[in-house]
Amino acid sequence: MKDFINEQIYVEVSGNILHKGILIAFGTDILVLYNGKDFLYIPIIHIHKVNKKDDDSSDISSFEGKWDDDSNETISFRKILNNARGLFSEITIANNHTIHGYVVSVMNNYVVFYSPVYRTVYISLQHLKWLIPYKDQQPPYALSKENLPVNPFNIPLARTFEEQLKRFMNQMVIFDLGHDHSKIGQLQTIENSIVKLITARQIPSFVNLRHVKTIHIP
Repeated sequence: MKDFINEQIYVEVSGNILHKGILIAFGTDILVLYNGKDFLYIPIIHIHKVNKKDDDSSDISSFEGKWDDDSNETISFRKILNNARGLFSEITIANNHTIHGYVVSVMNNYVVFYSPVYRTVYISLQHLKWLIPYKDQQPPYALSKENLPVNPFNIPLARTFEEQLKRFMNQMVIFDLGHDHSKIGQLQTIENSIVKLITARQIPSFVNLRHVKTIHIP
């Protein structure tokens, strides 16, 4: 994709979502796109195709500034996430759901994200579609620092998404931000990546952990 650097392109990602912007950089597993307003950090695993813009749709204004890049070091998704710790950002997961807040920690296959809406959210890396750092770092929802403190995270964390979930055994958990009521319940068992929840009416619900995008505790 070197030929497309500083060119206007279309990027199609999972879910038939089309982004238009200027290709700023790319690395081993990530692409950086400037859409005229924000920088989008898009994992290559979610990209279906990239095409150079050759139609008559409106052009995107060039980025006026300096791209913070170390030419001697290849960028990667993990490096970007680590650099984003403590910075106000927007994260999009599958089904185009967004969460606003900041990255707290980056583990083997998930990130810990603090949101003023959901509090601590554990996000599977394989379902994180793109990251947008806030321009000028204005706090989400115009919250004051007292209501949205950026503090060190002191809760011990497991290395993997599944091991972290096991720490919530017999507690109430919410998967995928609670959009599906069958993914809200008391965590009872995890066997071969199949999670058993007991829902509000005491009906068992079995969920494939590989398709769980986020976990948070009510």
